[in-house]
Order: sequence, then structure tokens, then C-alpha cells
Amino acid sequence: MRTLGGLVPTHGRSVGAALVAAAGLVGSGQTNLQQTNSLVWTLVAISAAGAIVTFAFLVYALVKFRDPKVKGRRYG
Repeated sequence: MRTLGGLVPTHGRSVGAALVAAAGLVGSGQTNLQQTNSLVWTLVAISAAGAIVTFAFLVYALVKFRDPKVKGRRYG
């Protein structure tokens, strides 16, 4: 029986299978960032659109519901 680093007893086949699986993941050529990049940009776009809609509603509410009594009032 062989050990992997002296800690876990393993058989030769399981180590070979793990190495083949790891090589397959590395050989695919895509990093974690590349795999999630489109999802990140989609979420950024959704949040930016939400912020724009919220700010537009704020400006609309300030213009629509302003107090007409303060139209000619000087401040300061």
C-alpha cells in the first residue's frame, strides 16, 4: 500500500485517476474568472440598470411634487 505524502493510504489507481482528472481541468484552458466573467458582467448590468431607474424616479418625484410656494423664494 502506498501513501500520498505519508498521510493517507491510497492505491495506485486512485492517484492516477485523480491526476488525470486534474490534468483535464487544467487542460480545459478556462480559469475561474473566465468561467464566471459573463455572469459578473450580467449582474453589473442589472445593478447599474436598477440604479439608473431608481435615480430617474427620484428626479421625477422631486420635479413633480415640488412645493409651488417656494418658487420665487431666495435662499441664504
